[in-house]
Amino acid sequence: MTDFIDKLRQRLAADLPGEAAQYRMAPDARARPAQLRAARIPMQQSAVLLYLYPRDAAWRIALMRRTAYDGPHSGQVAIPGGRLEPGETHEQAALREFAEETGVAVARGQVLGGLSELFIPVTGFQVRPFVAHGDEGTTFAPDPVEVAAIIEMPLQLLLQDTTVGHRDVELSSGVRVRAPYYDVEGHVVWGATAMILSEFRQVVAETEGVPGVD
Repeated sequence: MTDFIDKLRQRLAADLPGEAAQYRMAPDARARPAQLRAARIPMQQSAVLLYLYPRDAAWRIALMRRTAYDGPHSGQVAIPGGRLEPGETHEQAALREFAEETGVAVARGQVLGGLSELFIPVTGFQVRPFVAHGDEGTTFAPDPVEVAAIIEMPLQLLLQDTTVGHRDVELSSGVRVRAPYYDVEGHVVWGATAMILSEFRQVVAETEGVPGVD
């Protein structure tokens, strides 16, 4: 497993798949980055952390289901993270937010690298994803205000084509669109979270020594 982590770190340091991989899991009619830049929508900087850790001899990814609140992502499955505080770097924000939301402190030395940025029009967040690794003893203590549940997604599930489906979803505006999603043991993972996972999926698939992958 250590060999896989070393190879994943190397892959993240190389050229990333970027927009092409992200948009495989984009809802219909989602604007492309060039269109969003042309619209000059105000952006808030934010960061998220994809946390990989072994459990029962298999790698897992820590996702979370948000609690219900008056906002566009109420009850949705997300990658832990949030906006930058004054004076923070993106990496510092990702580590801080992950600790606040999941109760797990991640050191800078555990960060393997980053993925491509992604803009979320509904919130105005420009998100920078990071990838980190943990150990078998990871124990979550989620913040009950923000996190309804921690979802321990098997990495192998992300790599399987049968995990991907399509369905109609209702946006916060009330508009219904067709969107691809990942079925994570009954949890529907779509939107920006699915787009980030889609790039990570390709990165992992291109990494030598993926456990359980030929």
